[in-house]
Order: sequence, then C-alpha cells, then structure tokens
Amino acid sequence: MLRILLFFALSTFAIAFAQPPFDEAQVFEWWDDGIITAEEADEIFSRLEEENYDEACLLAEVYAQEPCSNTPDSETLRPKAKRKTAKAVSSKSAQTTKAKPVPSIVPHGRISRKMQYDSDGHLKKHREELQVQFYYFKLRLGSQELLSYHRDNVEAHFGQISTLEFHSHIPLDTSWGVALLYPIGKLRFGAFLDTSKAFHTHIGFRPNRENEISATFWKFTDASAIALQARTTLGQISTWYQFGQDQPLVKIQLQSGKKWLSWKTTAYLHGDSIPQGLNLSKGIAENKLWASQTVNVQYHEAWNTLLSIKARVLSLIASDSVSARFKLSLESGPELLRSGLSVTCIEASDNCHETEWKGSIESAWEQFLFKASARFRHENRTRPPQLEFGASYRSSLAAAKLAVTFPQANPAKAISVQNEVQIDTAPLGCSFVFAFKKTKTKPFRPNFAHVQLSFKF
Repeated sequence: MLRILLFFALSTFAIAFAQPPFDEAQVFEWWDDGIITAEEADEIFSRLEEENYDEACLLAEVYAQEPCSNTPDSETLRPKAKRKTAKAVSSKSAQTTKAKPVPSIVPHGRISRKMQYDSDGHLKKHREELQVQFYYFKLRLGSQELLSYHRDNVEAHFGQISTLEFHSHIPLDTSWGVALLYPIGKLRFGAFLDTSKAFHTHIGFRPNRENEISATFWKFTDASAIALQARTTLGQISTWYQFGQDQPLVKIQLQSGKKWLSWKTTAYLHGDSIPQGLNLSKGIAENKLWASQTVNVQYHEAWNTLLSIKARVLSLIASDSVSARFKLSLESGPELLRSGLSVTCIEASDNCHETEWKGSIESAWEQFLFKASARFRHENRTRPPQLEFGASYRSSLAAAKLAVTFPQANPAKAISVQNEVQIDTAPLGCSFVFAFKKTKTKPFRPNFAHVQLSFKF
C-alpha cells in the first residue's frame, strides 16, 4: 500500500494525446460496479491497448449497454448552435486543402508508459510505447514495432502490421511483414507478405467519401480466405469466408440518426469454427450470434429528454439457447438539474426474474459536474440499493473525478472510493486512477491502480 501511495504522490501530471472514446477508468468503474465481468473488462482493455477504438466501443455497448461513439457527436446529439452556411463550409474546406502544410522533417512524438497495480501493490501489467513522426514517416516501438509511410493516400508499412494498418473492419491477428496500399483514381490496390509466407492481395473502389467497397484474398500456409467489406452512410458490413468452412463470419454495424430518432445495430455471426487469421474477443468467438440493438428518441424542446431502448442477444456455439437482455432508460432536465431512470431485464429467458433499477440526478455548472445515483437488483427479494456520489472537474488543462460508492447502502458494511486525476502539461504528463475498498471484515485498502506517464517532444 505504501508503494502505491508513494507512486501516486509522484503522479502530478497528465497527458492529452489522441483520446479514446472512453478510458480505462470507465472500464474499472463498470467492473467495480458489477456491470461487466473481469473477462469482459480484459477484452475491452485489449482493444484500448491496440488503439482499435471502434471495436472497444462495440464491446462497451454490448457488455455494459452504455452509449459509445468513436466519431464526433452527431448533429442530433450536440447542443443547438448557429449552423455555418454551405458556402462558408465550402470556402473553409477549400482554404484548408490549398494550405495543407508540409509535415515537419524534425522528429517529434511521445514516450509513454502504462501500468496497472493490484491490491497488493504489485505491478500486474505494464506497457511502454515510443511514437516518433518525421516528414511522412511514423515509427512506433513498444507494444507494436512498426515503421509507416503516408503520403497522398499512399501507404507503406514494415513491421508488426495490425488491424488498423490493414484497414480491416474485422479484427485481425498482428503479423510481421510488409504491406503496401497504392491508389489509382477511385481504385486502391494493396498487397501484404509476412515472414510465415502468408500473403494477401487487395482491391478497393471508393466512388466518393461516404461509400466504399473492397475485396481481399488471403493465402495462409494451410488455408485460404476471402474478405469483403462495404461501407455507406448507414454503416459497414463485412464478411470473411475461409474456404472449406460451412459458414462465413459476418460483422454488421449500421446506424442512422434523424432530428429526434436514431438507431444502431451491431452484430457478429459465425459458425462453430473461427476462420484463421482473425483476432476476435473471447465473448465473440464463443457465441455464434453476438448482437445488440439501440433505439433513441430525443426531444430537444422538452429539456432535451432522451428515451433509450437497448437489447443484446447472445447465442453460445455449444448450445441452442439464446440469452437476451433488455434495458429501458429515460433522461430529462436542464444541465443544472438532470435526472435519469433505467430498468434492465437481466435475462429475458427467465421471464425477467431478475431486474436492475437505477435512478440518478446530476447537476452541471460551468466546469463542474455533481452526480448521485441509486441502483438495486430485484430477485425474490430486493437487495439493499447501491448508492453512489460523485463530483468531477474538467478544463483544457486539468481533470479530476471522485466517486464514493456504498455497495450495500450502509457505509458500515462496505465503501468503495475511486479517484482520477489528469493534468495536461508539456512536455511531461501523467494520468492516474486508483480505488480503495472497505468491507465489514477488512479495513480500507487499495483495490487497483492505473497509471500512465508520458513525455512529449
């Protein structure tokens, strides 16, 4: 415990690089609250470490049934503001294109280190990362050893090539090799060769910025496969078929939003065996159907009221049974006093024998946010509610959050405290999250810690 406290005392800086849609602290909070399991948390952590934020969002939406987006806020969800005219936008876009700066030839980047500590103060996980950019090149060392070249949609990669470099909608195994992508007009051609003599050839067609279709042929030492991807304004659909298998793997992500109505569908479908070359999360690999559906109805004029209906469906490979979970939530009120209520049917196949209820109130004032919530599960009898009180502060240079939870309502029985601190400075930085727990039989002691140090140059 002393080692953790001493280490925290040194953690007085934080970083603000390209941020994921949510951080490790949020995952720890879902895990600590029992919303997700330890295995589900590890799956999300893995995607965050790989910087595959799209897949991390997908896992969060299905496991935690929480909203997540890896893109800027849509027009329907952002506060009303003066809209720029098309002429102004076009003029600005033209100026941006004309004044596109030449990348600096002076090397610049960051060095970072992430650490996770367990309740005994032992280092559980750690990851070091070096990223350097110079001219049109980018070097990454640490969890991934990769040298990349980007210029005018031409890409070349040498080293450990992952899902992001392959531009694959379906997560792939990381391979050591060489990859090249070269555009000709609206077409894009690609090729890849790794040290195990596996290779692929790729062709894509992009008629405009919103639409794209592509096909990739993969050849492994003992298997061959073809991957197809299609992307439109509605979303993306991809399939991977390994020759000789009965059923292809399909991934679906579709969404649409109007002024007051939006919906989102996510699904993975596959057979009893997983094709070679894919890096699927454990939960997805174990379920032949892994899907979620979200429908939001929002009324901006009535205190920005938001009604949300979420459903998730899982079907294990080894069983014909289907597990379904439903969640209904309602939020309403101005920023100064906004309330929320949600009810979750834990398992529909049990006729919703177990349900979870949560009520919350939050108040936002300038850079401060205060929140209180009560959550309880109802089975044969109602358990004591879990109470949580939190406060947070955020500015362009600093952020801090404190959450105090009483899992059994009575502070004498159990208390959980989670604290987060971030301060954005240059060139040094650090962010840390730590939690303490107290039960009826054990005194206050550390529960977990997550620390990130960084140096920007």
